[in-house]
Amino acid sequence: MSSSDVCIAPSDAQAVAEVARVRGRAVRRVFVVALILNTAVGVMMAIYGYVSHSLSVGTDSLHSILDAGANLLALFGLHWSAAPADDQHPYGRRKIEILAALGIGVLIVIAMFEFAVAAVHALLGHATPPQIGVGGFVVVFVTMLVNALVARYEHRKAHELGSNLLHADAHHTKSDLYASGAVLASFLAVRAGFSWADGVATLVLVALISHVAWEVFSENVPILIDAAVLDPAHVIDVARGMAGVRDVHRVRSRGVHHAVELDLHLQVGSDMSLRAAHALAREIEAQLRVKFPELSDVVIHIEPGPVVDAPEGVPSTHTQT
Repeated sequence: MSSSDVCIAPSDAQAVAEVARVRGRAVRRVFVVALILNTAVGVMMAIYGYVSHSLSVGTDSLHSILDAGANLLALFGLHWSAAPADDQHPYGRRKIEILAALGIGVLIVIAMFEFAVAAVHALLGHATPPQIGVGGFVVVFVTMLVNALVARYEHRKAHELGSNLLHADAHHTKSDLYASGAVLASFLAVRAGFSWADGVATLVLVALISHVAWEVFSENVPILIDAAVLDPAHVIDVARGMAGVRDVHRVRSRGVHHAVELDLHLQVGSDMSLRAAHALAREIEAQLRVKFPELSDVVIHIEPGPVVDAPEGVPSTHTQT
């Protein structure tokens, strides 16, 4: 039995759709800001890397350019995921957002591969020694400042808006800070006469990026394969606290963290009327939505409990059919 018509959160379809639209616009604004800043940083570092022949700056500029590409991917993903549910997609298209997040993870892996290849070439002496000046330090410091601000902004908005996609991109942007730190260290070493430091710094970047890629995949793959989102024990506690509930079982949840789909089986007394059972299901759904505001859909299946025989000498009120 479905009781999707009662909730404490926005209950009618138009209100829910409006909430989704507002959230989508807010997430898109964050990505537009990040796209502009990442593009500016990437171009700035690419120009300096070309002029100075610095491998680490060049690869770090690639990282920023990939960030911008990831932002574009995220914007396209959000556009498709905002499409309303229809007959072909009755649960909507929210998982497109997860696919976009995984796309960011793939871009991180691509960057990791490029860095590794460049590092090997540098260590084998196949790259022109870099010429690092004061301008290089300025470029790296500006890049670190921008990345720190963007990562913090995305992380805060990810929690406010409940966006896995923003959270994944915040991780990606955070990796740029580590990358720029490695570049800065290589600058100091190169100016001290250690030309091989440029290649070593790139290898350090590979290790850092690998960790970020693992975090993105480990957070989003479980959602894509419908891993449980809510703890069944907590759901059962809410349902069993209502008068008239005999048992609760087969509690299942899935979805993204800001839009969770929940279904459960509810056992009631065998003599409870259909109207009373439906009213009970509506009340339980309302309580569940208060406890778990991230719920987007709740389905409660009503089951009659076993027939209890009346004590000897007491007439039974249950009619066998």
